[in-house]
Amino acid sequence: MFWQNEMIRENVGLTLDDTYQLQLPDFGLLGSLMLRISGAEVSGLGASGGKWRIIDFISKLEVIQNGATVCKSLKGDAIQALTFYDDGVTSPDSLRNYATNTQYCYLLINFGRKVFDLEAGLDLNDFKTVELKLTNDATASEFSDLTLSVMGMWAREHTGGFGYFMRTEEWRKWSTVQDETQYLELPSQYTIRRLILQAVPAVDADNLEKTGMHNLMDDVDLSMRSGQTRIYKGGIDDILRLNLFRYGKNLFTGGFPYMTAGKGINMGLGYTNMAAFGAGDQAGSAAGTIPTMESGRTSYTQKPVTYEADHPIALIVGGMAYHNTCVFGFDYNQDPGTWLDPEKDATVKLDVHTRDLAAAASGTAKVILDRAVPSPKG
Repeated sequence: MFWQNEMIRENVGLTLDDTYQLQLPDFGLLGSLMLRISGAEVSGLGASGGKWRIIDFISKLEVIQNGATVCKSLKGDAIQALTFYDDGVTSPDSLRNYATNTQYCYLLINFGRKVFDLEAGLDLNDFKTVELKLTNDATASEFSDLTLSVMGMWAREHTGGFGYFMRTEEWRKWSTVQDETQYLELPSQYTIRRLILQAVPAVDADNLEKTGMHNLMDDVDLSMRSGQTRIYKGGIDDILRLNLFRYGKNLFTGGFPYMTAGKGINMGLGYTNMAAFGAGDQAGSAAGTIPTMESGRTSYTQKPVTYEADHPIALIVGGMAYHNTCVFGFDYNQDPGTWLDPEKDATVKLDVHTRDLAAAASGTAKVILDRAVPSPKG
């Protein structure tokens, strides 16, 4: 057998603030899709705070089977986070907003457990239709254009086929309320490979987070068998460290933000514990101002305290919680029959508490489920 990597669509113009739809081929063993999205942002996009990267404008990605059944349904940043947990890499995006640079954004959609998985993936022969839908909420005041290319990774001459595929979706979303607990019961259908929590604090007028992501979910109680067997009890701050030890991957992102002093920059890490920065140049001359970032900011928005015209900051940050996510992983064994089974171990309960802190209110909390669905012919 071999893997065939082939463009399905190349350099298709996207309509701004709209949904692009693409019907995938009728047959073949599809392991993954790689999407490349490029576009020229308006000069200084987000320089005064707010969205400044293409990924910030990918509001939804869906893969729909037979016109109605969800296979994938996620926001763009969650797709990139899942790729990190699948394949151990952050997205190779081009992050810059000086003048009218072209930005690049990549989304890898795995239908198996990782890229080039021979056991799990999507057999298109099993469905009448499979459609990709990509929604962006960018406007002409933010980008002059967006362009999409879609590459498919196909398992050819693979006689064994795929036994199952991963169904991944944003299952619950809510706005956090001070000192409130969400009491959730997970659906019983399909075994769960991963349960992903995403916590994005509200920001102030300068695009600086009002509190750390851990305060949005300061007490998480995950149990099965109607609460008789506890899986986890604690805050997400400790889950971040457990994720680091389990997946064994340090997180780094970087770019060339061109920001007004005092305005927050979302660099894609929910918890930042290191940074390196220096002066960039777009004027053909050395910077006259020493670029300075506020030290000790552990949350997802970083703050420059200096600004010089035509000199973006070259910034690298390291930490944890890619796109403000953390994970409960149940795939200690690669056999999906050993993963968390909400039907066998009913009822699986997830209680999420928000700290009794005013700044923890009005944040965005999400629960994402990553489940194994047996192939209809598997």
